[in-house]
Parts: sequence; structure tokens; C-alpha cells
Amino acid sequence: MKKSFLLISVMLCCFSVKSQIVFGSFQEVLDYADKHSASIRISEAQQEINSIGEKHAKSFLYPSINASAGFNDNITLQPTLVPAKLFNPNAPEGSFEEMTFGKQYVYTTSLQAQWNVLDFQKIFAIKTSKLLSEAGKIDTEVNRFNTYNQLASLYYSISLAQKSIEIDKENLKVTEVMLDNALEKYKKGIISESDLNRVSIQNIQNKRKIEVTENNMVQLYRQMQSVLSLREEIQISDTGSVEDSVSVFDFQAIHPEVLFQEKQIDISKSLVKQNEALRYPSMGFVYQYNYNWVTDRLTDFSNANTLPQQFLGIRLNVPVFSGFSINQKIKESKAELKIQQLQLENIRIGKDKEDEILNLQYDQTKTNLERNTQILSLQEKNDIHTQDKYESGIISLDERLDRYSDLLSAQYNYLQSLADFSLAKYKIYIRKIDFQKP
Repeated sequence: MKKSFLLISVMLCCFSVKSQIVFGSFQEVLDYADKHSASIRISEAQQEINSIGEKHAKSFLYPSINASAGFNDNITLQPTLVPAKLFNPNAPEGSFEEMTFGKQYVYTTSLQAQWNVLDFQKIFAIKTSKLLSEAGKIDTEVNRFNTYNQLASLYYSISLAQKSIEIDKENLKVTEVMLDNALEKYKKGIISESDLNRVSIQNIQNKRKIEVTENNMVQLYRQMQSVLSLREEIQISDTGSVEDSVSVFDFQAIHPEVLFQEKQIDISKSLVKQNEALRYPSMGFVYQYNYNWVTDRLTDFSNANTLPQQFLGIRLNVPVFSGFSINQKIKESKAELKIQQLQLENIRIGKDKEDEILNLQYDQTKTNLERNTQILSLQEKNDIHTQDKYESGIISLDERLDRYSDLLSAQYNYLQSLADFSLAKYKIYIRKIDFQKP
């Protein structure tokens, strides 16, 4: 029985280990997202559709070949009036004879080949489809960029929550010691009940803060599971620090949204040429071969007449007048091109300013974190001295709690500056990724 219980326990432990994914760094999260995130995978699947559309556009360059077969049953052959003089010179003028031509059953086969050797509109349509396929690839990188930023926000929030819980647990230990000390003094009549309640409230607040932070961290993990499209539990073993090599310089990589808008302009230019091609002539070759069997018996081909036919033609289509519709299409496409160019300029300016702001935020948040770290270190030392004075009876409980509030304020400022700095650093780390590289 004990052996069975031990075996089941081992199996459950193995299952729990397998059902949990541990990330040791932010880059591991990004690597996992590239392979498993539904939003990124859907964008990559859309590239296959775009590629098929590009091949579909190219297929119009090839000739088309069609074969057909048919059968007609001339149930009633229509009589025809034929001048009588064709068969009898002595027949009176204006006389006709009723005759019937043809046979009842007609079998037909046909082979037709057509090749448009010159069609400028389709040539530009192929270029447009190629640009659309390239735009689809860039759109995938835009989606990847947005997913990375979403993951960065969740990742740093989880790391910050872990750091906050560590600090809160230390605070809880301090208030528990203070509460024990206050209880002894209250029993001895040294402090009042209101003083005891004040320590109890602070201790409960510390407990509540840990519970709230732990609950928030669970929610953040659930959100990250959703973004990464996984059901397994997630564990982050990293302390939240990004690569120390992150530095602030001019961003060399072009923002993916700028790349996407540049491609939209290329597409608009191609559409203008495609519409202008409506004015150009087109030329194609046509070949057709027909073969007919005619007979008076349904399945007897011994006395059937065969009627073969074939022809080769060249067709030249020159647009002369189309009610000004072509001109309107060209004007519309040129107006759309102008809009895309204005949007590109606006996006470039916006992204350049975002990069400048990001650099400023990085510098400022880094300075704030350094200052608040120094303040927290000094405040922690002060709190140790304050606790010693309190235990020695030099200061009152009220003053002890007031000094302790200063420590809590320093901790809050430290965590806030750490959050701001981490987010700025993550954004720079993602912004420096070159999404043009395969």
C-alpha cells in the first residue's frame, strides 16, 4: 500500500513538473512567443494566403486551354425553301422546292487555347500582389512588435510583484515583532489600547498587501498565459533585470510601423500604374479546333460524316472611350497615394518623437531609481536605529510607527521608480530589435 502511494505521489510530482513552464529571462519569453503565440502564428499563416494570392495573379500570364464535347438531337429538321431552278432549269420563275438538310444526330468536340501575350494591367496586378505579400510579412512583424511590448509589460509587472512581495514579507516580520512587543507593554499598562490597535492595523495592512499582490500576480500570470497561448502554469525565475547591455543611442532599426506604411505607398504607386494600364492596348492569340460527327443513327458511326474545323486568330484590343471611368479611377488611386504619403510622414514624426521620449524616460527613470535606492538604503538603516531606540524605551510607540511610515514611503517610491525604469528598459530592448532580419 505504501509503495502504491509512493508511486502515485511520484507520478503526480512528475506531472506537475511537466505542466509548468519556467522562464529564466525575458528573451526566453520572446522566443517562446515566436513559436506559440496565436496572434503571431495567425499572422504567419496569413502570409501563406498572401503567397497564394501572388501565385494566383501570376497564373494569368499562362495560356488557358479548354476542351469541350457536346451532343445534339435534331428531333425535327427544319425544311428550307430552295429555288427550283437550281435543280430544274425549266422550272418556272419564282417557284421553290421544300428540302431538308442535315442529319438528326450531331456529336461535337472542341479544343480552344487562348494566350494574352500583352496585357499591361495584369502585369502591374502581379507587381501589386507581390507588394501585398511583402506588406503581409511586415504586418506580421508589426504584430510581433506589439506582442513583445504586451509581454514586456506583463513580465516586468510580475517581476515587480515578486520584488514587492519580498519587501512586504520583511515588513510583516517587523510589524509582527512590533505587535508582540506592544502586546507585552499593553498587558503591563505601559501603552494604551489605541496604540496597540495602531500596531495591529499596520500588521493587518501588511498582510493584506501581500495577499493583494499575490492575487494580482496570479492574474498577471493568467494574462501572460493568454498572450502566449498556453494552458500550462508559468513560473518566472528571473528577478526582472533585462540585459545590462541595453544602452541609449540613436535607434538604427526602422520601426515596423514605418516599414509597413512605406510598403503601403509602394502598393498605392503600383495601383496607380495598374489603373493607368487600362488605357493601354492588349493583344492575345486564339486557336480553336472543332471536330463534328453527324449521323442519322444514334450509335451507328459507320456512315457518319466528319466535319473538322480549326482556326488561329490574333486579337488586338485598343480602348478608345470608356465614359471617363478610367480617368476617375486614376484620379482616385492618385488621391489614395497622396493620403498614404501624408500618413507615412506623420508616422515617421510620431515614431521619432516616441524614440526621443523613450530615451528621456530611460535617463530620468534610471536617475530616479538610483536616488530612491540610496534613500531606501539610508531609510532602512534609520529604521534599524529607530527600532533599537524603541526597544530601549528611548522613543514612544507613536514615534516608532511614524518613523516606520517613512520606511514604507521610501519602499513605495523605490518600487515605483523600479517599475518605471524596468518598463523603459524593456521598451528600449524591444525597440532595438531589427524586425527586418529574417
